[in-house]
Amino acid sequence: MPAKQTLPSRWTPPLQGRDDRTAIAGAVRAKRYAVAAAMLQRVVRRPEINVGIELTALSFAERFADSIASGDWSTLVGWIDGVCDKYAEMPVIPRLLCAGTSATMAVVSELGLAGHKAELTAVAEEIERIARRPRASAALVATDTLDEIDVLLGELVARLEASDPLTAEHSRAVGVWCARIGKRMALSRSETIYVSRCGLIHDIGKMTTPPEILNAPRRLTQNEMNVMRRHAEAGGAMIAAIPLLAHHTPAVRGHHERLDGRGYPDGLGATHIPLSARIVAVADSFNAMIGNRPYRLPMRPTTALEELQRHAGTQFDPDVIDAMNDVLTKRL
Repeated sequence: MPAKQTLPSRWTPPLQGRDDRTAIAGAVRAKRYAVAAAMLQRVVRRPEINVGIELTALSFAERFADSIASGDWSTLVGWIDGVCDKYAEMPVIPRLLCAGTSATMAVVSELGLAGHKAELTAVAEEIERIARRPRASAALVATDTLDEIDVLLGELVARLEASDPLTAEHSRAVGVWCARIGKRMALSRSETIYVSRCGLIHDIGKMTTPPEILNAPRRLTQNEMNVMRRHAEAGGAMIAAIPLLAHHTPAVRGHHERLDGRGYPDGLGATHIPLSARIVAVADSFNAMIGNRPYRLPMRPTTALEELQRHAGTQFDPDVIDAMNDVLTKRL
């Protein structure tokens, strides 16, 4: 098996034309579907296209926009390296990613913003070097490992139920909502299972929350709210300490982050909140609103959805809210 090369922590090509970075990033985001379509058209025959390939192309366009805005290409290049490892058995993926820069440059050319040509050329060369590197095909996770994960999840939820039955009930419901949202967002089967599991254990840190705060029959004071908020960090630490579940940590720790950066525990900005955490955030909030609370009656689902939409783009991901709307209206 070839040794995996280690990328520099910050790979940055020569920068030119810094003044119009925001314009280019905005144009790429606005035309991300066109960029993804151009990538697919260049390298994939129509019968070979599946949802996973389409999402990979769309993710490339979105990450490319983030990198052109920040001038830091290391995240994009690292993501490409990971995608090529993950789909090592699919030779179309490296070709698709190599086509991404030229498809994006076409958008830049349409705008007449040629100042970044040298930079984008350097990016294209680095992407091709990473994408073309020989890799060993990775076998899918063994069935017995998957079964072991489910056993661990079951044990955790059982412990949560012993600590607080209502939170355990809520967590099971959130896991189901996450699965439905994932399906509506056309995630792969493995990705849908993953976000469902993230939803199932998102509140596991509440085992550390004092019962008098967790079950207070009133709105919490600010000090009590600060204690309550520690459950996200505590849950993330608990999951990170279990090797088979550690990859669920970002969603468990980050399900109360907000797109506007005002969430907790890390105050992450929109581009740093993983999709899994965004999905859990919507499912968690929706189920909390339609559920019974000691200090209020449950909301109607339509009212809860309106409340989510009111905070779209600031607290919640609008695309995830759209998927939740589809789940409710189309009975997925």
